[in-house]
Amino acid sequence: MQGRAPRTQQQRRDETRRALLDATVESLIEVGFARTTTLEVQRRADVSRGALLHHFPSKAELLVASVDHLAEMRAHQLKLLSAQLPEGGRNRTDAVLGLLWQCFSGTFFQVAMELRTAARTDPELRPVLAAAEKSLRERILAQARTLFGKEVSEHPGLERALDLTLQLMIGAAMSAVLHADDRRLDSLIDDWKALFPAVLAHSTTPTTTPARRRPKVKHDD
Repeated sequence: MQGRAPRTQQQRRDETRRALLDATVESLIEVGFARTTTLEVQRRADVSRGALLHHFPSKAELLVASVDHLAEMRAHQLKLLSAQLPEGGRNRTDAVLGLLWQCFSGTFFQVAMELRTAARTDPELRPVLAAAEKSLRERILAQARTLFGKEVSEHPGLERALDLTLQLMIGAAMSAVLHADDRRLDSLIDDWKALFPAVLAHSTTPTTTPARRRPKVKHDD
């Protein structure tokens, strides 16, 4: 009986990277952002300091990579679940919106919320996370076009309607953090499913965002 082939250097690197990302997610969920230090992640992943710094030279890069790591895992799950979606029509649209809502009720959203809160006052984390979330939005939109039926995926208002959907779900998921009222939130999502066709029909993809004018301040002479 032949033994297993030795791992290649690339395989070892990939395994170390994954161990670091898994440890980061685990730490963020269990102890929060403030206590998720690079030393804590290193301890949980059981890797050397040099190995951690080789993959992630800064804490911000490590944290943002953990969000991307979770997003890839979630995208893979959605791809598998897409095989069970109805063929088309309203039932498929409702099912896809239900899958999107699941993204905001688990580990992915909890980690993203920890990092968003921290990024507000962290000058290093904020620009890195903002760039990562912009890329993530594009990936969600691309996957949604695949999941929805042809009629919805080719509608010119899908991008705008999906942005509204994501903002609604982010707000609902934030409420769920403090208020364990799943029945009410699920009811709100069901209401959105009923409204979505009308929102889609009246949505357009904005080309530019008009600059917000600052109000003039009158000064006393």
